[in-house]
Amino acid sequence: PDDYSKPEQFFSRTCFTRALREHAGMVLRRLKGETTNTAPVMTLITQFGGGKTHTLAALYHIARNGEKALGLPGVADLVSESGIKTVPEAKVGIFVGNAWDPREGRETPWIDLAWQLAGETGVKELGAAAKTTPPGTEALGRVFAAANAPVLLLFDEVLNFLNRHRNLSEPFYAFLQNLTVATTGATRGAAVISLPRSQVEMT
Repeated sequence: PDDYSKPEQFFSRTCFTRALREHAGMVLRRLKGETTNTAPVMTLITQFGGGKTHTLAALYHIARNGEKALGLPGVADLVSESGIKTVPEAKVGIFVGNAWDPREGRETPWIDLAWQLAGETGVKELGAAAKTTPPGTEALGRVFAAANAPVLLLFDEVLNFLNRHRNLSEPFYAFLQNLTVATTGATRGAAVISLPRSQVEMT
């Protein structure tokens, strides 16, 4: 809907909570290459309706728009509070577990993300085995380098994906582990993964 897809409309209806400001500040500093008071990988764990998707959407719009994001409602103050002077424009890879399904050319989540970040070059960096085997940290590092920009990875509805694609659950878990290590080693990279807190959603 427009309230989410149009950044001007999205931010005009956004409440900049302390959690949103803190998360955005850490991500933006990380994308700028700063390591003080930042985390390469963050998990958003809240109850249903706790703002996980809203936070991911805010990060998406800011990172995709770079300096232009400063003209969006409330973003200039958020950036100023984060302690940086410019907004890094990043390549953003998105994984939405309740929407993702394999298709030709994007047979696995890691192939899909490599394509989003660096197109065919990114997919080639994973190697031929990527259709069945999750990539190691070195291959993921090559994908980040091929993006030729700061890299932001946003994961939503991960558990929904695991419930629907049980055959991919172990490879996906290995992928997330390797992604955590690769992102930690990246100079300008961050990953944000949302998980539900409630027992009902978890099961």
